[in-house]
Amino acid sequence: MTPLLERIERYYDAVPRRFARVEDCGPFTLFLGEPGGWVYYARPRLDGTAGAGGLDAVDVAAATGRLRHLGLPEVLEWVDETTPGLLAAVQHEGSLTVTELPLMVLDDAGEDHPSALPSGVRVRLLGPADEAAVAAGRAVSELAFGSAGTTRGEQGTRERDARLRPVQQRVLGLLAEGAVRMAVAESDAQGVLAAGRTLPIDGVTEVMGVATLPAARRAGLGTAVTRALVDDARALGVGTVFLTASSPEVARVYSRVGFRRVATAYSAEGRDRP
Repeated sequence: MTPLLERIERYYDAVPRRFARVEDCGPFTLFLGEPGGWVYYARPRLDGTAGAGGLDAVDVAAATGRLRHLGLPEVLEWVDETTPGLLAAVQHEGSLTVTELPLMVLDDAGEDHPSALPSGVRVRLLGPADEAAVAAGRAVSELAFGSAGTTRGEQGTRERDARLRPVQQRVLGLLAEGAVRMAVAESDAQGVLAAGRTLPIDGVTEVMGVATLPAARRAGLGTAVTRALVDDARALGVGTVFLTASSPEVARVYSRVGFRRVATAYSAEGRDRP
């Protein structure tokens, strides 16, 4: 494992420990969130138990079975270069749908100048007093990730507002601490149109959840939010900034911000069961 991938693996292990119970299951660590709340994943253990040749389909079935027993989503996540034997084990087990995700790290080789935003749109970081914008950003994310891709869609501000719900106080507390950093693109007329966040820990952070309201896509809003989060991470002195792109097309967008592909991440999720 390279030092870079080791830093990323430790980050993947550290972030959910703030919010979830932790349980070892063979060569996996299960991060157990609450049903209906913040839910995470099972990952190969950091102690090397899940190294090459150290797991098989039986281990995969045991981990997903435990998650299912607890009423949690059956989700495994890993980096192929770190745990090269896991993809074959998941495929042999056969009950999970696997998605390949480009793993990208910021190297500052992107465009020097940000693209212009549409008239009246601004990008800003949120704080604990921005409860309404936090709620809107969450609704934007739900709509965007439910309508994958980068093409414009029909869902707009009306659908966003229909999904608004109160923000948990612990989220506002994390914003106040600086443990969660959240940026939005918004206008006075339409409110929040795009959002994203980071969770810096020990000099590493992941840019995650960058999403644009489907009706507002193709205007550079997601790129602008990503740039704001990157600039914020730099200002905080974060040395390693990374992300996983949902597709090669999305990866090309991130490359313009300065990210380059360094590895392949996988997410495997349980299929609907009768």
